[in-house]
Amino acid sequence: MSPETITSYAASALSGPLLLVLAAFACLLLPLFVKALRGTQGLIALGALVVALLFLRRAPSLELNLFHGALLLTPLSAYLWAFAMGALALVVLLSLSRPAAPEDSQGEYYFLLFMATIGFMALVAAGDLFTAFIALELLSLPVYALAGIRRSKPGLEASYKYFMLGAFGSGLTVMGIAILNALYPELSFAALKGASAPALAQAGFLLVISGFAFKTALVPFHMWVPDAYEGAPTQVSAFMAAAVKAGGVVVLWRLFSLFEGGPVLEVFWWLAAITAVTANLMALGQTSLKRLLAYSSVAHAGYIAVAFFGGARGFGAVLYYLPVYAMATIGAFAVALALEKDEKGPKLDDLAGLSKTRPWLAAAMAAFMFSLAGVPPLAGFFAKFYAFAGAVNSGYTGLVVIAIIMSAVSMYYYLKVTVVMYMKPAPADQHPEPLGLTGLVIFLMALGVILAGVLSRPLLTLAIEASRWF
Repeated sequence: MSPETITSYAASALSGPLLLVLAAFACLLLPLFVKALRGTQGLIALGALVVALLFLRRAPSLELNLFHGALLLTPLSAYLWAFAMGALALVVLLSLSRPAAPEDSQGEYYFLLFMATIGFMALVAAGDLFTAFIALELLSLPVYALAGIRRSKPGLEASYKYFMLGAFGSGLTVMGIAILNALYPELSFAALKGASAPALAQAGFLLVISGFAFKTALVPFHMWVPDAYEGAPTQVSAFMAAAVKAGGVVVLWRLFSLFEGGPVLEVFWWLAAITAVTANLMALGQTSLKRLLAYSSVAHAGYIAVAFFGGARGFGAVLYYLPVYAMATIGAFAVALALEKDEKGPKLDDLAGLSKTRPWLAAAMAAFMFSLAGVPPLAGFFAKFYAFAGAVNSGYTGLVVIAIIMSAVSMYYYLKVTVVMYMKPAPADQHPEPLGLTGLVIFLMALGVILAGVLSRPLLTLAIEASRWF
C-alpha cells in the first residue's frame, strides 16, 4: 500500500474522533452565543454522530502507529469505534425522547457524553499503558459527572460513590504502572508481551488489572455498580453498561494476552468464576429493575472474562458478545425509561400487566430478558455459546461449567420480569404515555437481538476479522 493511501486512511479515520470533539464543544458553547440554538444540543449531537459514522472506513489490513505507537489504527479500532458511536447515538435518541439533564445543563450533558466517548475510542486504540491510563481517565471523569447531572439526592449519591471507588481504582492503576515503568524501559503492549515477568512485575500487572477491573465491574470491584446505575439518569446507566464496560474489557484482554500461564491467569480465572457466581446470586432478590440490570451487567462481565480463556478465538467471541449484550441492555434500560416515574426507575411490580396495556413493549422486554439469559435463537444464546466454546476447547471446562450453572440460575430473575409482565394484572389507574423516540430505540434493539441471533454469521465474521488485530 502506498504512503499516500496510508496517510489518506489515517486522516480519514481521525476525522471521526476530531468531529466528535468539535461537536462536544459546539453543544457546550454555541447555545451560549446563539439563542436560536438553545435546546437543540441533542439534534447537533445526533447530526455530528451521523457525519462521524460516515467518516469510518474499513481499515486496511495493516497496523498504523500514530504518535510513536501511542495510538494504533487497525480493523479492531475501527470495529470498536463504530460500536461506541452506535451506542452513543442510541443514548442520544433516548435523551431526545426524555431529557436526562435539566434544561440549563443540556450543553454540559452532551459535552460530557461526547468526551467520554472520545476517551473510549482512545482507550481501545491505545498502544501502551500510559495512553490507556490517560484514556481511561478521559472516559471515567465525564461519567462521574453524568451520574449526578440532575443534582438530585440519588444522582449525587451515585456520582459520589462512583467517583470515590473509581478514584481508588485509578490509584491502583497508577501504582501498577509506576512499578512496571521501573522494570521495563517501554510500556507498549507489544514490548510487554515478550518481556519476562518477575514477582515484582507480576505485582504491578495485578494492580493494573485491578484498576481496569473496576471499569469492567468484575467482583470484588463491582461495589459501585448497583447504586450508580440506580441513581444515575437511565440514559447514562445505559451508556455505562454498554460503552464503559466495553472499554475496560478490551484493555483487560490486552493484559490477559501478555501471559501464557502463571498466577496472573489464575487471578483471571477466579475473577471470572466469582463474578458469575456472586452477581447472579445477588440479582435474585432485587425488586428494582435498574438494580437487577446492574447485577446482570456484572454477571455478563464474568461471562466475558470466561471467553478470555478461549485464546484468539475467545477474543473474537468477546467482540461479538459486546454489541449483542449492548443491544439487549440498552433496550432493557429504554423500557425502564419508558416506565419510570421517579429518578430511581421502575420497580418490577411497575411492569405488572404490561402485556395487556402495551403488548409490543412487553414482547420487546421479554426478548431482551431472554437474550440476556441466553435463550435460543436470540443473539445472547450465540454470544454465550461462542464465549464458552472457546474456553472449553482450551481446556477450561471447569470454569465453563460454573458459568453455565450460573447462567441457568439467571433464568430465574430474567423470567421473573416476564412473569410480572404476563401473569400479574395491570393497575386500574394505568395511563400509558407516548413513547416517542424511546419506542424507536426499543424496536431497533429488539430487532437487533433477533437478527443478530438468527443471522449471527455477518456480525461474527466482522468480530473475528477485527480480533486478529488485538
